[in-house]
Amino acid sequence: MASMSRSGIDDFLSQQHLAHLVTLRPSGTPHVAPVWYLWDQDKMVIMADAGAVKVRNIRRNPAVSVSVASPGRPYAFVSVEGSASTGVDGMETMVERICVKYDGPERGPDYARELLAEGRMTLITITPDRFISWSEDD
Repeated sequence: MASMSRSGIDDFLSQQHLAHLVTLRPSGTPHVAPVWYLWDQDKMVIMADAGAVKVRNIRRNPAVSVSVASPGRPYAFVSVEGSASTGVDGMETMVERICVKYDGPERGPDYARELLAEGRMTLITITPDRFISWSEDD
């Protein structure tokens, strides 16, 4: 059992894992939401409905934490703590990349087009300040 190296963290975050994004409500209590994400150029990019609670929370308070864990053995996890922003720059490309990562090359592009056609999407970009990681020995 050991912490991961930075290259190990990058490799783990590049894999297809469900993540849990923690934002803070106006009252200061946590809000947790499962999300699809993309690890891209040392930043985490998440697609979301622009009206979602997590998006409103980030616009008030950009402090976030994300937990990503393997679903089975060998167990591993990475927690990312950082600052989030919302925006639409690169939206079509990022939404398609995320959908292909989770839905595959056949269904992903179609699903991305469906989401984008609704006109409600935004991107959440997280700039990490700190990583906490752990990996089980094989």
